Amino acid sequence: MITAIRVFSLGLSLVLLAAFLVGCKRGPSDETLTQNVRAKLSGDAPLATEAITVTTKDGVVTLAGTVKSGVDKSRAEELARSVEGVKSVTNNLIAKPPVIIAQDDPLKTAVVANLNKYGISGITVSVANGEVTLEGDLPRAKLQDAMKAANEAHPRKVTNKLNLK
Repeated sequence: MITAIRVFSLGLSLVLLAAFLVGCKRGPSDETLTQNVRAKLSGDAPLATEAITVTTKDGVVTLAGTVKSGVDKSRAEELARSVEGVKSVTNNLIAKPPVIIAQDDPLKTAVVANLNKYGISGITVSVANGEVTLEGDLPRAKLQDAMKAANEAHPRKVTNKLNLK
């Protein structure tokens, strides 16, 4: 009888120990992991201003949103992985492509070429966001040709700041 009680007690102890160990291995809750990852991201200067969404399910962290570069995307994943208890990271972040500004603006080049075609020189042409601005001194008789030259390049808008003589 005493042996049966000892066996039962030993078995019960093993079951309780196993349950305790399983409970300990479980780790932090998904909400805690999400908060910890958000804290890591907001503590990183380049990533602090980015719109990154963090969700966690069963210890798997998912990152979504946009970042400025591929380097920022990798850095966000690295930081998320470094949080204790994170099993894996699904990185759905999108790196914005860099904005490339052409040194030789084709619209400006076209306007200047058209002005030369009409025999107009001495005018300053500037372009911003598809809008052409004409500045300088111009004989009144050449105004129509200047405006035609600018509009033939198909800008969004032409601003006339010419001084007519």
